Amino acid sequence: MHRTLCLVALLCAASTLTACGARIRTLYEQSREEALADPGAAGPGWTPDARLGISWDLVTALAAHELRRQLEDPDAELELSLPLGASASVKPDLELQDTSVAAAKACDTCLRVKSSFAGDLEWSLGGLRGQVPVKVQVSAVLELLTREQGDTTHVEASLRQATVRLPDAPEVERLRIALDDPLAEWIKERVEADFPPIPLAELGTGDMPVRAVRLESSDGHVLVHALSTSPVQSPGLQLGGGSGDWFVCVDQAALLGLARRASFEAGELEYQVYADPRSLSVQDQEFTMGLRLWRLAGVSWWRDYQVSGTLGLSGQRVELEATEVLEVDHSRGAGLVDPLALLGRGVILSAIEDALHIARPAQLEGRLAGATLLMNIDAAAGQDGALLASGSWSLEERGSGEQRSGSGRSRKGKGRKQKKTAGSQAAAGADIPRSR
Repeated sequence: MHRTLCLVALLCAASTLTACGARIRTLYEQSREEALADPGAAGPGWTPDARLGISWDLVTALAAHELRRQLEDPDAELELSLPLGASASVKPDLELQDTSVAAAKACDTCLRVKSSFAGDLEWSLGGLRGQVPVKVQVSAVLELLTREQGDTTHVEASLRQATVRLPDAPEVERLRIALDDPLAEWIKERVEADFPPIPLAELGTGDMPVRAVRLESSDGHVLVHALSTSPVQSPGLQLGGGSGDWFVCVDQAALLGLARRASFEAGELEYQVYADPRSLSVQDQEFTMGLRLWRLAGVSWWRDYQVSGTLGLSGQRVELEATEVLEVDHSRGAGLVDPLALLGRGVILSAIEDALHIARPAQLEGRLAGATLLMNIDAAAGQDGALLASGSWSLEERGSGEQRSGSGRSRKGKGRKQKKTAGSQAAAGADIPRSR
């Protein structure tokens, strides 16, 4: 009789565990389906869950680099036809003096970059040679555009039109011809024929796919609004702005959705455990994550933790580091697993880090003729339901040893001169606390 009762008890316990295991597997599949859900196409009037800001100063520096490349070309030479069949050679020897930027009326996302050059105009006619001082003013209207290439959206500044004027018409008495009109027209043709689209950013790669992108030009920054493929968004989300030469602001709910998807796509971790991040909050340089660990093999169970950690910078990356774990709840018969070890070797935190970096401006290393643009990340923090990062830039002119850097501040006004000093002057993220 005693043995019979024991056997019945064991069968009941096994039945209970089996039913519990089946229920846990059902809950896991529901969570997995939520995490991998396709959010569908962006509808009309969609709300962005990420915003990238690129300062006008950065766009101006890249435009000025292209203008310098053409106007300071030592091999550029204009052949002029003179009266009585003679011809003369005119070669400008110019150097960039200053550059300013302002919104242009040509379109809603247009900027006008004005650059002033000064130097000498070298001329030759037969055996005669000489030079006269010359000033050249170039006004370039750039239109900010998006270009689709596969799953990637490229943000570019494209030359819409250029105007050239010589405020002080150079005079060479021996040539007996006005030089200002033909010289201005020649420079204009060179600029418009050889001004490539300037790449500013790329969105939609594997780390942070996007469903839609739109552009806006505000006072001081080009704003790139993006909608990620995260299946969740914060209700009533209002992304804030930032400061610095560039900044990125990403909704924490969207970051969680991307991390959840990456975690379920990664599948089983060590100890036959599956990780499921279920909440995320980042404030200043500290974050809190709700994490559930599932185990489906054998006796199925789940265990919930609250993970705390820090947000910091490591080289040119934002880095999340989990430092403390508090157990919150668990199912019957749940085993013990070290969540910190799993986080350190898993994809959850790196998915959040990568999502931030994919929205940074294009590095442009090796993609600019005669120069290298380096993007630096200077500050990162959680603020008002979003994760913000900001940075600076430096443009190194190869061969000359000259370096131009961003100002790190968004300054209001109709136009601003482009600084030419060497070394970084950036103090980006004035309203974002610096990481510890």
